Amino acid sequence: MTPRWQEADEAVESLVATLVAAAARTADHGGRKGPRGRARSERRPQSTRRHIADVVRAHKLAPGVRVDRNVIAALFIGHRDHVSNPVLVVAVAQACSILAGRKLSAKKAARMRAASQRVAELIALADADTLLAVPAPRSPVEPAAASVEPAASSVEPAASSVEPAASPSVEPAVVADRRRSRARRRHQARQRLQARRRRRRRARLWWCSAAAALVMVVVAALLLSG
Repeated sequence: MTPRWQEADEAVESLVATLVAAAARTADHGGRKGPRGRARSERRPQSTRRHIADVVRAHKLAPGVRVDRNVIAALFIGHRDHVSNPVLVVAVAQACSILAGRKLSAKKAARMRAASQRVAELIALADADTLLAVPAPRSPVEPAAASVEPAASSVEPAASSVEPAASPSVEPAVVADRRRSRARRRHQARQRLQARRRRRRRARLWWCSAAAALVMVVVAALLLSG
């Protein structure tokens, strides 16, 4: 993982931790209104996500953004497309404040919006660095192919002097074979890059999920102990 991606992941984890803490305060506030029991506490995370989505839709906090419990869950585990959306992040923070019986201050909303925009910028910079690093493995191969071409061209005059009629048919075939081999190498390099990207995304998603689950477990333990 490059330093750019590490910085982006740290920003995502920090913002997600803030939102999860706000959701935990929402669950704690709602838990005081009814009898406490183990069965209710186990259903709290799921109902909290649904309640947050309902409040966002009811108060129209995220115009133009489709919000449901699955989107809230993806946001809480650090999905980059959602964490880098300032409208969604601020809307969820406002919904948590409404459910907790508080009001999200303009200063805190601006801070959440800036944090989400910073996440989007860091992800864009990391993507740009990754794209710039893609041609590096292919660069040693292309000069080698180019160095072979003069040798082939130097042989062609001798062949043309011996068999003038055969040279026009052989030369296009050689050029076509070279083009196909280059295209095949580029395609294989792109496939390897896409496979690496998929592995990295799965690994980051797993770590974010594990971190979010750990935070939720700790919050649930604190709520039960209280």
